[in-house]
Amino acid sequence: MSDKTYSYIETAKHPDQTCIGINKGKFSGVVYKYGKVTPIEKDGSLTMQFEYDIIENNAIPREQFGEEFFKLIGDILMEIIDEKYRTDDTSKSN
Repeated sequence: MSDKTYSYIETAKHPDQTCIGINKGKFSGVVYKYGKVTPIEKDGSLTMQFEYDIIENNAIPREQFGEEFFKLIGDILMEIIDEKYRTDDTSKSN
């Protein structure tokens, strides 16, 4: 298993979109996908508003998917975006 908190996963249910699988912690085994992502600037800081769908929940009761889960997948989204821009910047400088 990966040392990262998450992995990219392709599922038969959603072959046209890469999903995210959580590897560690309370939500280990959960697979979800992002929907619409909108950057929002407020008071000089940038945040992301996003939609998501849970594809597989690893038998975790629905009521446990609260603020803790939302913060986790928000942090993962920011990491993915940051990773993409670092990769794009590296490929442009070569």
